[in-house]
Amino acid sequence: MEKTIISAYYCDNYDKDNVFNVVEKIIKSFGNISDIIKPNSRILLKPNLLSAYNPEQAITTHPEIVRAVIRIVKQAGAIPVIGDSPGNLFRGIETVWEKTGMLQLAKEENVELVNFENVGCAEVSVCHPAIKQVYISKAIMNCDYIINIPKLKTHTFMGFTCGIKNFYGIIPGIKKADYHKLAPTPEDFAYLLAQLYEIVKEKLLFTLVDGVYGLEGNGPSLSGTKRNYNIIASSQDTVALDTFLLKQFGVNLKENKFLKPLKEKKLGNTDLQSIIYIGDVVSKFNIKNAKLPITNILSFLPLWLVRFIGKYVGKLFWVKPFIVVEKCIGCLQCMKSCPVQAITKTNNSSKPFAQNNKCIGCFCCHELCLHKAVDIKKSLVASFFIKNEKK
Repeated sequence: MEKTIISAYYCDNYDKDNVFNVVEKIIKSFGNISDIIKPNSRILLKPNLLSAYNPEQAITTHPEIVRAVIRIVKQAGAIPVIGDSPGNLFRGIETVWEKTGMLQLAKEENVELVNFENVGCAEVSVCHPAIKQVYISKAIMNCDYIINIPKLKTHTFMGFTCGIKNFYGIIPGIKKADYHKLAPTPEDFAYLLAQLYEIVKEKLLFTLVDGVYGLEGNGPSLSGTKRNYNIIASSQDTVALDTFLLKQFGVNLKENKFLKPLKEKKLGNTDLQSIIYIGDVVSKFNIKNAKLPITNILSFLPLWLVRFIGKYVGKLFWVKPFIVVEKCIGCLQCMKSCPVQAITKTNNSSKPFAQNNKCIGCFCCHELCLHKAVDIKKSLVASFFIKNEKK
């Protein structure tokens, strides 16, 4: 049985040469690069391109991390392409590519950008309590291998987003909202993410995490706080890598709902005692004591208690998004992204508002608003248990 390797090195800036040296050292930790990356193969590089944010905001994968992978792939004689399906496309994917720096990067490195929506979809059967089939981009079928390049961030709905969560991007466009509706709780959604990972697992060469800068607090977008985590980390086992990073955040791995379906389906190694760790000492990284989302307390509660709260105490204990009218420009992206039409507007106003009685708490609106006009509101009872400054 092969040993699981996690390779992680300190990196505190996006200097081109510095990043390349670190990334090359990491990939060599897994063996000869020529044995990992096959010549003439078409390799899909899957960054996190959540929406039209610039790299300095630490919301999307930095182009210099992607550039380093491109150059290593080319040196091995393979053909890299870059692809993702951002969640916010009302301005067009070209705007996302340009704003995130991927358009300029693709021109400089002569690499194809793949629009996951344009290449079509394929229906794949999954084993999920509420979902029997998912539509995924044919970009996954059209490549020989995949290299996953996520961003290290907190996530208001799931608590954490990195390697496994990055594969939600293989679902194109508005279909993402449909599956949020069918998997409305973090536990339900975690089972869906496990299914998606199982689909891509055989083609996945490795996951390389951009954690030079990321987000803490109410990520994964503008409401999060930029933080220099000072880490680039990788593994050929994405489950092990996410487990390692969650451990650095101080999360209770035994009770974590995100890891539960991955453990049950044995999709990767969650036993950190059995891994081979290569790299800098963990204390060099700046992950410890990072602030988690204000919703994180809910992840520590058993599912029966969450459902009890929702059914019997829901009017007293809730955490919901709300529209900050003063910041809202009336683009209605929040309304378009809501899977249950909980955001609406009146004929007399161009500004939307959230209907708490319909909201399922997926925070898609909060995640995709480009203007920080969707905030998080807590009930008085919830405020007693959930403090913004605590983990």
